Amino acid sequence: MFTVSISEKIGRSPEAVFAFAGDYANDPLWRKGVLAMAYESSGPPGIGTRTRETMRSMGRTAVTVAEVTEYSTSRTAFRSLSGPVPCDGTREFVASGTGTVFTYSLTLRPVGFLRVLEPILKFVFLKQVRTDLRRLKLHLEAQA
Repeated sequence: MFTVSISEKIGRSPEAVFAFAGDYANDPLWRKGVLAMAYESSGPPGIGTRTRETMRSMGRTAVTVAEVTEYSTSRTAFRSLSGPVPCDGTREFVASGTGTVFTYSLTLRPVGFLRVLEPILKFVFLKQVRTDLRRLKLHLEAQA
């Protein structure tokens, strides 16, 4: 098991950052490798909402179904229900001066042969999350 947690200061209000990054359907616009993200539940996102993510990483395409376990304008959280690597994660939106510190955290629990690859997976995910948060920052600040 390992956790990846990266923060990025974004020059937009917490409400603006939450409006975009709190909506999981926007993930393909800022998370590289996410080919599709759709809600399986009807209605607005909230606790109990299920998502279906199709992601391409390390040469493989995988589908993960997850459930939202927390949902507020300051923090969202999810846990996977299916997929190649059991995981859970959070997105936090904290006001800081005239902007927002956005923190994206993932805890992954590789199983089977993936446990052997854990050090490589951690390195890959650290690099990817850091790059994703820079993409998010650029996207949101360009809209200001």
